[in-house]
This record gives sequence, C-alpha cells and structure tokens, in this order.
Amino acid sequence: MVEHWVIRLADKVIKEKGEAIVVAAGITTSGPPHLGTVCEFLYPWALVKELRRRGVDAYFIFVGDIMDAFDSIPVTLREHGEMLKPHLGKPLVHVPDPYGCHRSYGEHFLRETAKIMEKFGVKPDEIVGSNKLYSNGLYDDYLVFFAERLDTVKKILEETSLRKLPRSWKDIALPICEKCGKIATTRILGFNLSEGTIEYLCDKDVGYTKGCGHKGKVAIKDRMWKLAWRLDWPSRQDFLGVDVEGAGIDHHTRGGSWDTAVAIHRKLFGKEPPVGFKYGFILLKGRKMSKSKGLGDLNYILSLVPPEVLKYFLFKGGLEENKDFNDDPGFLLSLYEEFRNVGLIFERKAEVKEAGLAKKVHAYMLASDFERASLHVSFIDVLIIYQIYGDWRVVKEKLGFPEEVDKLRTYIENWVRLDIIPREYRIKFNPTQISKYVNVVRSFAEKLRESMKDIEIHNLVYEVARQHNVNPKELFKILYEALLGQPYGPRLGRLIVAIGISKVRETLLKLTEK
Repeated sequence: MVEHWVIRLADKVIKEKGEAIVVAAGITTSGPPHLGTVCEFLYPWALVKELRRRGVDAYFIFVGDIMDAFDSIPVTLREHGEMLKPHLGKPLVHVPDPYGCHRSYGEHFLRETAKIMEKFGVKPDEIVGSNKLYSNGLYDDYLVFFAERLDTVKKILEETSLRKLPRSWKDIALPICEKCGKIATTRILGFNLSEGTIEYLCDKDVGYTKGCGHKGKVAIKDRMWKLAWRLDWPSRQDFLGVDVEGAGIDHHTRGGSWDTAVAIHRKLFGKEPPVGFKYGFILLKGRKMSKSKGLGDLNYILSLVPPEVLKYFLFKGGLEENKDFNDDPGFLLSLYEEFRNVGLIFERKAEVKEAGLAKKVHAYMLASDFERASLHVSFIDVLIIYQIYGDWRVVKEKLGFPEEVDKLRTYIENWVRLDIIPREYRIKFNPTQISKYVNVVRSFAEKLRESMKDIEIHNLVYEVARQHNVNPKELFKILYEALLGQPYGPRLGRLIVAIGISKVRETLLKLTEK
C-alpha cells in the first residue's frame, strides 16, 4: 500500500536528524491569508504531529517575514490605497496598519494568520516576526561573515541562481533608506567592517516604486537592514537550529532559493542543510492564489464550510502536486460529502486496500486529528430541511444529533444569507397541480412507506416507471414539479425524506384525486 506523504517524510527526518527536531516555516504577511497560505503552516504541523506521535521531541517555530518590502496593495485593501501607496517599498513592519489595530501592516496580517492557524487547530510553539530576529542581533554576525567572503558568496549565488551578477555587486543585504524609509530601492556601495557600517545608494527603480536618490550609511548594530532572501534563509535556519523546513515548489526548482540555501550551509557554514520538502501550488479554478489579486479569500471560504473539510482537501493529494480548488458552491458541497463519506469508512474501521482510497482515509484522519468528526448528518440534508422549515428545532427533530446540526448551523445560514445555494438544492415546498402521468404519480404515492430509506424511494421511481412503461426521467421531472413547482431538485429520495414521507404521500394523493 502507498503510504501518505507525511509518514514517508517523518521517516526521512528521523533517519537523518535524530530524535530532537526543530521544524520551521514562515510566510511574508503581505496581505490577507488565502488557502495557499494554509499550506505554509498546515503541512509542517502535520509533520510535527506525526513526529510527536512517534515519541520524537519536535519543536515548531513559525516566522513572519515582516521585514520584507511592501510591494503591492491587495485588491481587498484598495479602499485604503491612498493611505498605503506612499509606503510601497518600505519594510512591512514599517507600513501603518490600515485598520489601526496593530503597530504595523506586517504585524496585522501576521496576527490574522495566527488566528487562521487557531481555526485549523495548528499550534506552533513559537510565532515570531523577523523584525524581532533582526532587532535581537541574531543576523549581525552573518552579515559580517558574508561581507568578509563577498567573492565566494557572489560565486555561490551565481552558480545556484543560474544568473550572472554585475561586477560591482555587493548586495548581500538591503539597507533601509534613512531618508525615504524604503528597503526595496537601495543597493550597497561598500562596507567598512572596522567601523561597522554599510554605505548605500537609494536609486533603484523596482517598477512599483523608485528610490529617492539619497546616499548614506547605516550602522550594522542599528539593524536598519535585512539580508537578501537567499542569505537570510540559511542564516535563520542556522541560528534557529532548524532540522526540517518546507517551501513551495517554486523555491525548489533548478535555480531556486533552496539550491542557494543548501550551498550556503555546505560550502560556507560547513554543515549539512535541514531536510527540505516541497509542496505544489494551490490553484483557484486553475489560477494561482494571490494576496495581491484577492484570489482565494480564506475568511469567505471558512464561512461556508468547516476547516476540517479544507484540511482534507489539502491532505488528500500528493504533497508536490498542484491542487485546484474551487469556491463555487457546488464544488464545496461535493467536497463536504466526500469528506463525510470517507470519514464513515474510517468510522467503520474497514480494511481499505485500494491505494487512492487509503490516502483519502489518511487525509481524513489528519484533517480530523484522528478523532471522529460530525458525520451522522449530511450538510446537504441540513441545507434542504432548513429551507423547507426555517426552524432549527424542526431540523434537529428531523435529523437527530442536535450537536452536529448546531455545528453546521452558522455555515447553513451563511449559504442562505449569501444566496449561493445551487439551483438543484434551492428548495421551497410548493405543491403544484400536475396534468401528466397523474395515475403514475398516484401509484408511486400509494407505494410510499414511512419506513423507507432515501435509496429505496429513489429505486421506487424506477420500479413504478417500469410498471407503467414511462421514462423514469419524465417521472422524476413530474414528481419535482408536483412537490416543488419546478422540474428539478436534489435527489428525490433525499428530498422526500426531508419533507417527510407521510406528508409527501398525503400531498401527492391529494394532487392526484379524481
């Protein structure tokens, strides 16, 4: 049987790094988190839990790269565009919070990401902004180390990034301009290591902003600078003692920053690098999710389905494969039902031999933290019954398991409030007189029994249609029209059980009276 990727990864980490493991992850908090952001903390957390399950001492640290440059205004923040635009090019930690509730833009979205982690049950041992790592002086010695070996660093960067750097290149770090405050537009002119200073010029045009032309110096000890990413990453891994860290597949392509990190560890630090793992992109209808473009709004998606369902989606495929998500209501309903059905297989403790299904069962186990989720009631059943009766007391009476119904209540109400219920699930009990197949419909009604399951009712339609030599599709259509006043709806058996078999029987008999 093919094992889930988290099992294979844990095997590798233990084999290469031993029994005390530091797992690291991080993101640039450049805007509201989206579903792709979740991978950055969910995948390492799954590894941490698997390691701990085996008795390994695993520590999980999550870093918010809020020293990175603010390079675009997300679509969802365009209303704050006038206020934010002058800050393009500055470190995220120096950009004001548009909502006014945190000290900076970067900290706001780092805290928002932390709240999302809580919803997904992810609990890092430590969440830290990169500004704290810099202000505590943890990078100081690395800057000096790289500056003293500038030619070697340059050679490694050229070899691993597959690009030629200018002869005058010295940009191992990005100083923050003391005049305009930008970090994206500065370039290093030279170092005076005995004095402990960096000379820079703020003159770069990076497309979204331009340098102010100021020429100045920053003291290394003042920490108004950050290392270039390809040097920042291995330096951080070194001083944090990181044993394993994942990143998007783009970092792991030939010429990507992972190649640089590995080379820095081996050729300059004289150490073996952390175990690396890569994961594919999360797409939204075929397009890469983006904070700046507002694609994949996570809070919206979480208002429609429980986080366990999204976790299942992210865990059920291969780690490195791209996963194409769709926030259309029909896709979300189908995904929830798949999650529930796989969970029922797990509940039955059935032996699963088929590899694809086995992976899904393990994905369910990871998504539900190896515990039973709310599986007795179907999301679609709750959605249908609530539309029919509009009374949660009745919904609970119809379905039982009131606690499970309560867990879905907010989601169902959001579907109704946002008016996003797919056409086939829009239900209003609306008995309507019919003119075709009256005798056939009456025959169907007479055969309905209170004890029937939805699949038995579904099969009864075919049985009655065959007895009367009627096309089953036509009979389904007429029954929908009789009950809903429209020629379509959810699965008929499910609908009739939701309305109430006795009520449907009585209604159809009345509609077909001679």
